[in-house]
Amino acid sequence: MSESSDKPQDQYNDNLDDLSARLLIFVDKDGVMEYNCDWTPGTGMKDIASIFYKIMFDNLSDSILQEIKQQCVLNGNEEDYVNLINIISALALDNISNETNSVDDIVVPPDRVFSI
Repeated sequence: MSESSDKPQDQYNDNLDDLSARLLIFVDKDGVMEYNCDWTPGTGMKDIASIFYKIMFDNLSDSILQEIKQQCVLNGNEEDYVNLINIISALALDNISNETNSVDDIVVPPDRVFSI
């Protein structure tokens, strides 16, 4: 089951009593992204694996963005959602650009070296 929590965001920060697994992702004021991952013995391992599965293969990030969009529309902040999507797109394009301009990329395939 994947759904957002209606509970206050800080409710689970220090307490794992009511949870079998959690993944917290946060960015500090310096822009450094960090995470914390906890699980309880027993089913906690399966549950943390389920979190990663849903993020990686079951479109959890899309579901979260869709809910953010709905909340922005309800609150009359559609511009916030558009800005969020634009920032995500810019980060993705920057990442693609960095990958294609890597110093480690082979400019000339080895079998073409003597053909030049």
